[in-house]
Amino acid sequence: MAQQILTLETLHKFDFGKAAMAWQTALAQAVRDITDRPGDQTARKVILTATLKPTLQQDGDVVDAAVDFQIQTKLPAYQTASRPAGVTRNGQLYFQEHAPDNPDQTTFEPLDDNEP
Repeated sequence: MAQQILTLETLHKFDFGKAAMAWQTALAQAVRDITDRPGDQTARKVILTATLKPTLQQDGDVVDAAVDFQIQTKLPAYQTASRPAGVTRNGQLYFQEHAPDNPDQTTFEPLDDNEP
């Protein structure tokens, strides 16, 4: 096969398409995040970075270049609702699983059989 110029259009042929496939995978991850969390209006990013490092001859002429690609996604952090937690004297946190807004809630059952 003939030599080809490296461009965005030929990226899928460079190194058996590894960078193009990684970019496509990262893009799919960003799209899944948008559909999973449509209420989060933060932008998702897919970043393709090419790094070129020259290989020099003894006289300083460039022979070729080592090329690698970094594919990165930037997704918003997952954020839960803020809930109170009690603090013990020995530095531990406690919560009430059935009353997320009141860590000191102690009972949910009637104290005696006559209460509703």
